[in-house]
Amino acid sequence: MFSAMMNKVSRERNRIFAVAMSLALGLSSTVQAPALSAELTLKNPTRIQPNRRVQPRVTWQPDVLLVMPDAGADKDDIKEALEEVHGTVIATIGDDKLKMMLVRCEKGKLVETETKLTKDKKHFAAVGRNYRFAAHSVPNDPNFPGSWHLTAMNCPKAWDKGTGGAKIAVLDTGCQASIPDLAGKVEKGFDANTAAAKILGGVLMATGSLPGATDIAGAIAAAASSGAKTDTHGHGTWVASSAVAAMNNGQVTAGIAPSSTVYPIRIANGAPGESAMADDFSIACAMFKVFTSGARIVNLSYGGPYYGFHNAALHAPLHKIFKEFYYVRQGLIFLSAGNDSVMDATPNMPYFNMISAIDSSGSLADFSNYGPIIDFTAPGKGIHVSGIDGVDASVNGTSFSCPIVAGVAALILSKNPALPNVAVEAILKASCKNSTPGWNPYYGWGMPDCKKAIDMAL
Repeated sequence: MFSAMMNKVSRERNRIFAVAMSLALGLSSTVQAPALSAELTLKNPTRIQPNRRVQPRVTWQPDVLLVMPDAGADKDDIKEALEEVHGTVIATIGDDKLKMMLVRCEKGKLVETETKLTKDKKHFAAVGRNYRFAAHSVPNDPNFPGSWHLTAMNCPKAWDKGTGGAKIAVLDTGCQASIPDLAGKVEKGFDANTAAAKILGGVLMATGSLPGATDIAGAIAAAASSGAKTDTHGHGTWVASSAVAAMNNGQVTAGIAPSSTVYPIRIANGAPGESAMADDFSIACAMFKVFTSGARIVNLSYGGPYYGFHNAALHAPLHKIFKEFYYVRQGLIFLSAGNDSVMDATPNMPYFNMISAIDSSGSLADFSNYGPIIDFTAPGKGIHVSGIDGVDASVNGTSFSCPIVAGVAALILSKNPALPNVAVEAILKASCKNSTPGWNPYYGWGMPDCKKAIDMAL
């Protein structure tokens, strides 16, 4: 039946790319090929409820603060300032130029201690709680028939000129490296989610202030880690396969950048169907390890509206590390906007890119958040991915629109690795199609076109 379908479709000249995709993706005989990029028009949403709010689903580690000392502060003065609030340092990562301390407060005095340390600008550059957030995914029908998003973003024409190669650091639940679509594409990685890994990484990374001390210690910590090439939950594998799944291998799906690779870092864990929860300290450990991973692209599909990791006011210590990666390491960070269907008025930050989601009609997905935080959009509904068992699944969520845009960045960097991160972002913006000229709060600069992006990179 599959062969008969292929013979029939091959006679349709205007479906030639859909044929190529069906060979790799195993489309059923009833599939109608998705529209090419030029045929998909983004539409401004008409059913937005601007005053809709959601109850924040935010938690944090009790009686613990993340504290980043000022680089110019005296060590003894910092110690004395912490003793005055009865704070105990229980873990440290980084070096004297960029250090984060996990500080235990007196029981029941978190707010009081946080307020005092935050006001002490002489000794502390950033203070925050160790917030915890779930992944931005909505699992759906596993029998979704095709990958409309690949043609919507003009991937087939882009792949004539390049299929990627740049490495993406996926901060998630790990990646199931053994499945066909990720075989040979996943490095050992790093497990930042275990207490042992955090303690080891903290000890090794706090070894001095010499340039590169953090990098050297991070490499040692990674060597001692069990890695992240397995995934008991599934979210990380879905994210990775949406970005880099192999093509033309007769298996489930293809990623946006099918020749790119993954450096997996586990920041969350759990059984299938459970919430995979990540916190600030795990992400901080992960980001320090990204510095030595060789990856210039980071995907983080976790957070929440207003309170999420994108909020610099709440996650100031983490944002110090984000800035280091962007401004000093020339990195690119992609964050998912969230699935609460609300307007998030958190100010946009220039050192990461926030991604909303659209559906196959070119409309804002009914779950996607939007607002001034948005930089780009991409397909995020009915996305064809590989699960931890190697079987196809269709998933919804900004968790997947996010790595799709990260995959476009990988295509760009693969063609021109010398590009600075601002140039990659400029190419992404210039390649976009949008519902209105320029930027808007639903789609940011719009949906990148893979072929245009590669052409500009060349």
